[in-house]
Amino acid sequence: MKTRNNIAFTAFVATASISSFAAADFNGFSGQDTLRYYGADGSTASNLAGASYAVLDMYANFSGANTHGFNNEDSHMLAMFDGNFSANGFSLFSHSDIAGGSWKPSFSFDIPGTSNPTVDSFVTIGGSVGAGAATNVTTPDPNLGTATNPDIFNENVGWFLNPPTSAQGDVIDFKVWVGRFVVSGAEARGGANFDVSGTVGYNYGESTGAYFGDGGGNFTFNIPAPGALALLGLGGLATRRRRG
Repeated sequence: MKTRNNIAFTAFVATASISSFAAADFNGFSGQDTLRYYGADGSTASNLAGASYAVLDMYANFSGANTHGFNNEDSHMLAMFDGNFSANGFSLFSHSDIAGGSWKPSFSFDIPGTSNPTVDSFVTIGGSVGAGAATNVTTPDPNLGTATNPDIFNENVGWFLNPPTSAQGDVIDFKVWVGRFVVSGAEARGGANFDVSGTVGYNYGESTGAYFGDGGGNFTFNIPAPGALALLGLGGLATRRRRG
């Protein structure tokens, strides 16, 4: 049975009333349309055939019908937890950060020859990397272990804002950035893809109740035929809503 991660859960309910728990405007994860390829320098755009890196950004979407009397524009993401990832056609995601392979966005600096956030894998809740990495307050929960490369495949991983009131969690165009995922070009050409499922915690400001929504999908690093891409887009938006 899936259990809610206590650390991530505590982080966001600490500043919110817990009298009402239900998914409202969260309607799943997206990001297939962000897929892009880079050459060996990690900065020059490429195509699949010549790529050294394949990069995909994942977002939590907050554009669903709101049934609780709040405005979707005020949605504020607090945590991702009970996350489960599985790799298909590859073993580990690629990293390029100052720690030598961490999921912490605060390590994803832009230092030539050492760290390149363009082709670095990390988790986040909004915020920025590169020049803004040091101010990114996304914090891994204990299920993510030491947040090194293999730890993303631990059971029920999560990450949260610390402090939970950080403006990083505010929606931009009804979305919040939750991670960047990178594989090699060779792995992408071989059909690399990954499955993800997890729970998002959010509110509409410190005075509102905390809300939850479950989402999941499959994301591929190999651009499929147009018909298959449409199906993947639908899969990436799949959600299962529940009242907590």
